[in-house]
Amino acid sequence: MAHSGDFFDQHASASSSFRQISPTHLRSFLDISPDALLLVNQSGTIVMFNEQTAALFGYAEKELFGAPLEILLPPRIREAYLRHQQQYFAAPYARSMGAGLELCGQRKNGAEFPVDVSLRPLLLDGELHILGAIRDVTAQRVTERKYAVQAQRLSLLTDLMNLAVDAILMSDPMNRIIFWNHGAERLYGWSEQEALGRISHTLLETRYPQSRAVTGTILEQQGQWEGELTHTCHDGSKVLVESRQALIRDNQGEPLAILEVNRDITERHTREQMERAYCEETVGRETLFHQILDSLPCVVFLVAGADARMLFANRAAYQVWGVPWMFQQPLGEFFNTNGITLLNAQGRPLSVEHYATLRAIRTGEPVRDFQTMILPDERTLPIQVYAEPFSPPQSAGIPASEPVVLVTYEDVTVLKEAEKLKDEFVGIAAHELRTPLTVLSGYVDILLRQTSREGTSPLSERQQKVVTAIKEATLRLSTLTGDLLDVTRLQAGRLVLKCCSTNIVPLVRRVASYCQHTTEKHSIEVSTARERAIVIVDESRLEQILTNLIDNAIKYSPQGGPVLISIEEDLLHRQIQIKVQDRGIGIPQHQHGRIFGRFMRAENALAWEISGTGLGLYLCYELVELMGGHIWFDSQEGVGSTFFVSFPMSEGSEEWP
Repeated sequence: MAHSGDFFDQHASASSSFRQISPTHLRSFLDISPDALLLVNQSGTIVMFNEQTAALFGYAEKELFGAPLEILLPPRIREAYLRHQQQYFAAPYARSMGAGLELCGQRKNGAEFPVDVSLRPLLLDGELHILGAIRDVTAQRVTERKYAVQAQRLSLLTDLMNLAVDAILMSDPMNRIIFWNHGAERLYGWSEQEALGRISHTLLETRYPQSRAVTGTILEQQGQWEGELTHTCHDGSKVLVESRQALIRDNQGEPLAILEVNRDITERHTREQMERAYCEETVGRETLFHQILDSLPCVVFLVAGADARMLFANRAAYQVWGVPWMFQQPLGEFFNTNGITLLNAQGRPLSVEHYATLRAIRTGEPVRDFQTMILPDERTLPIQVYAEPFSPPQSAGIPASEPVVLVTYEDVTVLKEAEKLKDEFVGIAAHELRTPLTVLSGYVDILLRQTSREGTSPLSERQQKVVTAIKEATLRLSTLTGDLLDVTRLQAGRLVLKCCSTNIVPLVRRVASYCQHTTEKHSIEVSTARERAIVIVDESRLEQILTNLIDNAIKYSPQGGPVLISIEEDLLHRQIQIKVQDRGIGIPQHQHGRIFGRFMRAENALAWEISGTGLGLYLCYELVELMGGHIWFDSQEGVGSTFFVSFPMSEGSEEWP
């Protein structure tokens, strides 16, 4: 556009600073202008315009001349324009119209489009007019909106990158830092202002896994790189980061920037090193532990669950059985599948529920037992079984609800041979002792009878005590020899039982009454709901069992107290149960698993100087098992013991409620 000095004359009047222009000059100016120009008088009527105006709004020249300016405006802003027009003519000056606002015009066809309008007051023939320059800014607005969206996205991306915990930085192709997020500030200690423009690998003193050149080559060829880097922070400390880098290229494929995301893994790396060291140590210990177990001559295995599923078995297990025991295979299934049979001490096959392993699982108590194993190759192997309930660590992955038992089988062939020789000697000694004891007891009885007759000199008080002591000693020796003979018969399998249907209620009362005469410090009570409880037993042997249990209750309650005996029913399992309870010294917990062994006595009994041979409970256990019953106990040291004996109900027990 030409200088206004070429077309306008300065108004001479001192009262006005507006420029004057003649219609001829103005017409020439309008025609050469590239913008749409129009002149409006104070009433808002278009009095002059150029071709660009007509073409821009789509009107013919005759349609625009003398038309109100409102026809070029959308109806929704016409009212506001009229107010603006009045205000402007009241105080006209050259300016842009609607600065800071988005103005729009309306074409003849009703289409709206954004415009930029500049206004200037002019005097034409002495009258005030407004010259408006109108420019279609549709393309400019599209570009502006595009840039605004991009700027908004860039701002959002920057905010998101600043919210990230990881350190995010961006470098130009020369490795100069051009972006440094808050995560980088927190990790490395340099502010954004301090980091921008610095060479990244120089600032951070980067140590690469191979070299910077190798990393750069991979980044150039593949467009990305991942690995661990060591960086130095502002305070001089070292951090290990997990770095992910990406090469950004422009549309021509030229390197534009390098985006780098670094995550601090210093603590994780230290923890992983400790975990690896611990795992290696644990694996080493497990390997050593397995080597130790495999070097043991005895069978060792670990089972879990009510069905005793195999978790571990050492090398000796395979060498003894000759067949592999599969992981998680139940014990009973393994034995049945491979034809392995367990016999009790009397040589009778054991049912699965009576296996020492399953008994330990069922009761939660250690079990120690002598058994004989018949292997798949028909070999007979006497073994001592020890089943110990085991609490594995949580890291073993075994549910806490599942019982776990550690079991050992030890070949006791040599021990059994020694026991056989010992049993033979005990049997011979017992037989040899029985004859002189019988003679001695007989002569004592004769002496007592003769001195009690009339006309015979009575024994003095001292003589009477001596003869009575001899009588009691011979009875104790006779009982001991009887027990020893029973032991040898049991071991040889020659003990004969005479079982028949027996009502045990009067039998229990009879034994209790007899035992009551042997003590004054204890009260023996029998409780039962009925007068009949029929089981198939050897009556004399049951008396022997009950006498032993009640006698033990008396002996192991040296301070006296009640001995409670009850006869109860178990309808669920069709059994009659006898219970003998005392409040004595109890049995130490660590001896529970061995208390039914031969010559086994509780340690605290020795401390109390309670006499005994350790054969009573062994005989009770063997006799009860021979008669098809079961015996067990519950004991707490210092509180007392309760022994249970159960037998299957006989048909005659149907009256039991």
